[in-house]
Amino acid sequence: MQTYNWPYKNELDITETLSCDVLVLGGGLAGCYAAIAAARRGQSVILVEKGATARSGSAGTGFDHWESACTNPCSTVTPKEIAEAYVDEQCGYSNGIAHYIECREGYDRLLDLESFGGKVRDTDDEFKGAEFRDDETKLMFAYDYKNKFTLRVWGSTFKPALFKELLRLGVKVLDRTEATALLTTARNGKKHGAGACAMDVRTGKFYILRAKETVLTMSRPARVWLFNPDMTGLCEFRPMQSIGSGHAMGYKAGIEFTMMEKSVKGEFSAAGRSFPPYGAGNNHNTWYAATMVDARGVEIPYVDRDGNELKTVSERYYPAPGQKFFLKGGVIDNPKYEYRGPETLDFEELMRRGYQLPFYADLSRMPDAERRVIWGMMVGEEGKTKIPILKNYTERGFDPKKHMLQSYGTG
Repeated sequence: MQTYNWPYKNELDITETLSCDVLVLGGGLAGCYAAIAAARRGQSVILVEKGATARSGSAGTGFDHWESACTNPCSTVTPKEIAEAYVDEQCGYSNGIAHYIECREGYDRLLDLESFGGKVRDTDDEFKGAEFRDDETKLMFAYDYKNKFTLRVWGSTFKPALFKELLRLGVKVLDRTEATALLTTARNGKKHGAGACAMDVRTGKFYILRAKETVLTMSRPARVWLFNPDMTGLCEFRPMQSIGSGHAMGYKAGIEFTMMEKSVKGEFSAAGRSFPPYGAGNNHNTWYAATMVDARGVEIPYVDRDGNELKTVSERYYPAPGQKFFLKGGVIDNPKYEYRGPETLDFEELMRRGYQLPFYADLSRMPDAERRVIWGMMVGEEGKTKIPILKNYTERGFDPKKHMLQSYGTG
């Protein structure tokens, strides 16, 4: 029998009280930016993260594109146009103010990240001359090559760069520390945030964190509805710690919730935002717009929103005649007609025409730059795929120039 020695000291009987101007709960992208913004204004800041801030949150292992960067120098749409489209597409059940801020400030935040050391441009000229690249700015674009408001980025560089900036600004980072409850006080008869309690998950030390202002940036509940969240092949790609503990603390403290009237259909392993599609051939999100073939090797046609068949790969990345822009990516799965982009022919129609399952993504039929940006960059930068997918598949002999990957689901 072997005895395992816990490598961290026992601090179960220790309570430490810390004070700051601004307390940020959650060290993902939002939390890091909130802490940096406060520190830039001369505030003393404590950031609490249950994981390791340098690699925590849904962006921790990377991501491949940055949506709604409407103010980048190549964009032909305005923040107002895209924000209003998001709200309209969801029949008003959406936060218009948040969408507008995202569209108006998204590119500014990318410039911040670039100044921190994150990679935003194709500075190595790997894709020089590609249709999705602007050779003057070296910015690269996804989905809509005409309007250019979604950028391809090297997201695996972002969290380490943000963490480095936090430390440079003097933010006190409490990693591996779980916030357990919000502290409140009464001001002029109204409840007001006064900080939080937290616990070091390795040592057991208990923290009382007092703050003039508390910013809650912990992730929404994303894993509690899954039947088997321990099998990473059968769950969405958000991190395991996205359990909604921040929402639970807020509820107990009496925080007002908004957007509770909105609901979306449940997601499973092939629903577009989950893990398996990144390691299996498909034509959505990271893989958009991969060439798809059926079991016989017959290519599946792409059509625009009006059903017109598209003859070239390039046409898959442009709006239909009379359409100003289309919406793609992680924001909307099945947009209304007005915002619908090029897509493979409807599954029922494919079955009617005699196409045979299973379907495959065949990148060998795509132009070299399109193939390399999907398999090398997009899959290489998206969360949970650089090592388990790109590296492992490549080491085992997968070559996108000659091999296909099966698509699980209807394409």
